[in-house]
Amino acid sequence: MTSEPPAVRISSFRIVVLLAVFVNLILTVALIAQMREVQQRVASLPPDPATKRDVASLRPLQIRQILRQNCVECHTARRLAATLSMEPGDIQRTIERMQTHPGANIAQGEFDRIAASILVLRCARCHDETTLNLMALKTAPERMTTIRRMAALPGSGVRPDQVPAVAQAFENLVSP
Repeated sequence: MTSEPPAVRISSFRIVVLLAVFVNLILTVALIAQMREVQQRVASLPPDPATKRDVASLRPLQIRQILRQNCVECHTARRLAATLSMEPGDIQRTIERMQTHPGANIAQGEFDRIAASILVLRCARCHDETTLNLMALKTAPERMTTIRRMAALPGSGVRPDQVPAVAQAFENLVSP
């Protein structure tokens, strides 16, 4: 029976351990190099990759589409502008009356969304569509606070007693 001397077994064990350490060292260096590259790429990103306007544009309020689909076929923009001075209850009754006209195919579920769109149009006197979309990012109390603040401004077109109705209109348009 021939057996290798103990020195040979130890040296082969040492070789295997050295090989494992060497492979580990190479992998560690490669990992550090990749981490540095990732750090450099992250450092080159802008501080604000997306603005609130960018986020709001991902889920815009459908005001224009709702009015185009349900109103503009029969009414001009000038005719729709007359509704801006109407009371919220009058707007709802007018929309319900429109359903009785021949060719008016307004779905029952659309009444509230149409009324909400017309109420929110009051805000479009001063604000563009992008700004109105920012309201979708706010909570209901934040929207109420914003609408109250805007209603207090001269020429806003929204009276303080109409603030809850306008806030509810935004809620109807924001909720899916």
